[in-house]
Amino acid sequence: MRCQFTKYKPSNIGARPLIYFYSMHNSKYGYISTTYMLLVHEGHASARRFFTPANAGSYDSVVRLATFGQDSVWKRKVVKAVGSRKSVLELACGTGVLSSMFLGAGRSVVGIDLTFEYLRASRRKPQMAAVAQGTAEVLPYRNESFDAVASSYLAKYVDIEKVIDECWRVLKPGGIIIFHDFTYPSGIMRSLWNAHFAVLRLAGRLVTSWRTVFDQLDSVIKNSDWVNKTSDVLYIRGFQNVDCKYYTAGTAAIVSAEKP
Repeated sequence: MRCQFTKYKPSNIGARPLIYFYSMHNSKYGYISTTYMLLVHEGHASARRFFTPANAGSYDSVVRLATFGQDSVWKRKVVKAVGSRKSVLELACGTGVLSSMFLGAGRSVVGIDLTFEYLRASRRKPQMAAVAQGTAEVLPYRNESFDAVASSYLAKYVDIEKVIDECWRVLKPGGIIIFHDFTYPSGIMRSLWNAHFAVLRLAGRLVTSWRTVFDQLDSVIKNSDWVNKTSDVLYIRGFQNVDCKYYTAGTAAIVSAEKP
């Protein structure tokens, strides 16, 4: 998979830049030799601001510390939800934390991510899955290639309708789709959540590679309605057994559904 991204400044997102990429690869997963063009939207711009060469090497440690170890708990639930299905496509695979867990559970995994530096970091993990650079909204795989499609921390950044359409296309009948991401809690947990991000913003003054993330991520989460939107689109697209579960006092959720 080879990709070429147009260069742009996040402040110029109004100029409506485009991402061009193409794949030329032949494997059992059937990469398609095609050129694609995709409009960069605000979600892409946020992801490009947040996940950079400067913080790729520290991502695993930061996400573990910032979630008080809950990240691995949530990801284990994603792995469990896949069940006995064998072939998994991980969207926004990043440094390969979830992919490694799938591999450890005996699954066959392919990963795709927007950020090259994160993919390079993933390759340092033992027995890491095959990875490709690209976007979840235009997948370079043939129809009905995978038994499961899973993602962590993706849904709030993407055009979920496009992603779900693509997942329907690449999933085999009986396959499962799983989205895991942060959610904005209610009640007393909301006050604790806000205080936690206030501490993270202070930490960002010291760990400058994460300053933008710690300054802006809470706003992205607060403004996202990814759970309801994802569930609605799954129903409309024809998925069955649409399910949503909240975890850790409402600070994260997992939405899943099956292709009939």
